[in-house]
Amino acid sequence: MRQLIFLIILSASMISGKVIGASPIRLNVGIYVRSVSMNNKEQQATIDLYYWYRFKMPEDTSDLASYYDLEITNGDLLFNEIQEEKVIGDAFYVSGHMKGVFHFVADYENYPFDKQKLMIQFEHPTFEVGDIILVPDKASYLKCKAHSNLWGLSKNLKADGLFIRKSEFVVGERVYETDFGDPNIEEPSSTYGNLTFYIYVSRDFLPYVLKFMLPLIIIVSLAYLVFYIPAESLDLAAGLTVTSLLAGIAFQWTVSDDLPEVGYLTCVDKIFYLSYVLIMLAMAQTVWTYHLELNGNKKLSDFLEIGGRWVFPLAFFGGSLYYMLSSFYR
Repeated sequence: MRQLIFLIILSASMISGKVIGASPIRLNVGIYVRSVSMNNKEQQATIDLYYWYRFKMPEDTSDLASYYDLEITNGDLLFNEIQEEKVIGDAFYVSGHMKGVFHFVADYENYPFDKQKLMIQFEHPTFEVGDIILVPDKASYLKCKAHSNLWGLSKNLKADGLFIRKSEFVVGERVYETDFGDPNIEEPSSTYGNLTFYIYVSRDFLPYVLKFMLPLIIIVSLAYLVFYIPAESLDLAAGLTVTSLLAGIAFQWTVSDDLPEVGYLTCVDKIFYLSYVLIMLAMAQTVWTYHLELNGNKKLSDFLEIGGRWVFPLAFFGGSLYYMLSSFYR
């Protein structure tokens, strides 16, 4: 009787495609990235790559495609083409080519000296952690003698405006606390394994610094000219400072258009706000010296004018350099 019960359970498990007590399928995943580009505003990375899967042939070979039908959970594929499927010894091998737009969580606090972590996450849509395990294909990377910090990256990788710092594979799990509306599922919770491939990048910051610093220096220089305008020409000094302030605000909007709306100050924001404070102080100094001369205190007025000629540029360049260096080394 016990043997009959066991045979019934075994038959049912085999019909469902799983054998109770069987070891999970070990799916080796490999990636070879060809190109990377980043969209700052949308927090997306467009990545072109080759991929391959390799796993030991299961007992049930009626639907091998179900084992490597992986889902990309953090992006939208532009195309995905399987190029080769074959049996190698006791293993099944699949290789293909895909390109997609992958989402990542960006941190722009140090922009344009920011460092980002791009990602591609693979997950099996139907087999849970007890049925299949996603792991990086270490054997392939070791055979190619690639440094572990550069696994999955082409030596001729195209990354417009980006420096590739390193790569990393992380094996993880995700718990779904739902039965997905299936009344046959008794436990409203399931755990699926995933494999995440990270690409750590930093920005080629020099073009960004030149694009915003050179125009900003010109704008701030307009406000700096008030220290060389006679105190009695208050209308001219006021016009320069107001023009500089409006130009700075408009320019900041243009620069910020490359980034999404964030709830913190970036390095660029801090430099712009430093400029606004200095322009405001230049205007206040102009009004003060004007009233000092009206009251016959020309000596103090000249002292403030000469002092402003030194303090203003030192504060601007010193403060800007401090913000940039603190962001660069963070």
